[in-house]
Amino acid sequence: MLAHQYVQSALKRGLVQRQACEVCGEAETDAHHDDYDQPRKVRWLCRRHYQQHHAEKRKA
Repeated sequence: MLAHQYVQSALKRGLVQRQACEVCGEAETDAHHDDYDQPRKVRWLCRRHYQQHHAEKRKA
């Protein structure tokens, strides 16, 4: 997906910095897009909360 490629490129170029998980503060995080049409709008979630978010989204 283009949104993921944008984030990877921006990280490599130093345009964005990886942040701590917005839920628990864990340092090791993954970028999450709520809307792939907005590639610059990223939420940083640890693996646990990333998976939890998607599990809740599937239930809804």
